[in-house]
Amino acid sequence: MDSFTHLAIVDVETTGFSPAENRIAEIGVVTVDGDRVGRWTTLIKTSQRGQSASSIVSEPGGLDDAPSFSDIASDLAQRLSGRLLIAHNARFDHAFLRAEFERVGVSFSPEVLCSVMLSRKLYPYLTHHDLDSLIESHGLRAETRHRALPDADLVWQLWQVIHRQHSEDAVRDAIESLLAGPVLPATLDPSLIERLPEAPGAYVFHGESNEPLLVGAAGNLKLHVLNYFRVDRATDKALEYAHRVTNITWRATRGMLGAQLHAAALDDVAFATAKRKLNAVALTWQFSPDAVPCVDVAPLADCPGSTESFGIFQSERRARNALVRLATKQRLCHCLLAVSGFAKAGCLACPIDQQGSACIGKIGRKKQLVRIFAALKPLAVPVWPHHGPVGIRERSDVHVVDHWQFLGTAQSESELYGLLESQPRGFDRRLYFLLNRTLSRLPPSKIVDLSQYERSPDCSASVPTDFHT
Repeated sequence: MDSFTHLAIVDVETTGFSPAENRIAEIGVVTVDGDRVGRWTTLIKTSQRGQSASSIVSEPGGLDDAPSFSDIASDLAQRLSGRLLIAHNARFDHAFLRAEFERVGVSFSPEVLCSVMLSRKLYPYLTHHDLDSLIESHGLRAETRHRALPDADLVWQLWQVIHRQHSEDAVRDAIESLLAGPVLPATLDPSLIERLPEAPGAYVFHGESNEPLLVGAAGNLKLHVLNYFRVDRATDKALEYAHRVTNITWRATRGMLGAQLHAAALDDVAFATAKRKLNAVALTWQFSPDAVPCVDVAPLADCPGSTESFGIFQSERRARNALVRLATKQRLCHCLLAVSGFAKAGCLACPIDQQGSACIGKIGRKKQLVRIFAALKPLAVPVWPHHGPVGIRERSDVHVVDHWQFLGTAQSESELYGLLESQPRGFDRRLYFLLNRTLSRLPPSKIVDLSQYERSPDCSASVPTDFHT
């Protein structure tokens, strides 16, 4: 029929969508060796009960009488060995199979073909390529749906339809081109990947209704995205994005620093209201020697450049937990720090008969404050090391930053002036760490002082003469 004569068409039903957390509950395999076709299926015992396996569990006996994956692993590995593995949305099936084999110590690295991508390549005029749509488009016979062997058999029927309607050369060329590259998500237009530049930049994965899913930076946008969709990249997040991504937007940059800065800025905009945004609140410790507690948690945005800010935290819980650990390790007064209910709990820093007295100023308060400040000092948030905004040169770009905030990238004097007039987005924890690391390593020749920048009377920008040197 074709040059791919040894096939294993596979479908798995699972207890959920995470290969790391969930398990295979049923597997069906259609093996093809030339004109010989074999079918094999089994339920698999698992302690999990998930929505995806509900129809199986409801059967008499359900999964309780089924073998475990370790019981069938050797037999299954032999059935799949030396064959081209074909599955609909192959990334999902392959990820679960690989995870199950890894748990029993069996290496599993077959050549994988996604029948969704093959259908999209050979039938580009079809709007949808899910199995239900292909049943209708090609007149496939479905005994039932969402069971492993019947679904695998539907893919086998699709394979036969493809070979009846296309020449062997056309099918072989399509398969070889797919095998040579990553398995792209079925919901993503392949032409998007072709348009990605082979250059540094920032990118955003979008889901349904243009919802942002992921923001990242890359030295080579096309290569990075292609590698992200490799079939052997089977992390839960990679699978989630592969199933949900419908569009990719990007901004090409001159270098990796620009890519990272713009990725952080895009992330700030994309997830400004999302609960999962890590930088939604940047908190710090504020040292106030006249107050109790003498160290309290405050938003870092309220005290930029303060010499009494220590540490940067993603949440108040993390900030307070870190303070407890520091107090315990350094034997600091828990009463002054209010980390153990004042005098109601033991304090490692004070004698038993004096616990609680330091916080109200009777005994040793000054000494304890000195020790607390000394313990905090190594964690001090660096103040902005410049008089005002600076530009960071990267090839023909100048990245404008001020007080740990990224204002944007300028390629001309007018763009530079516009950025200096713009409103900062606010403190961003990710940008702070990137800029602090970058500025400490750059030679002075790469940094342009923009603190004296003024607008000329003719409304044009007046910039340093060495703007692009």
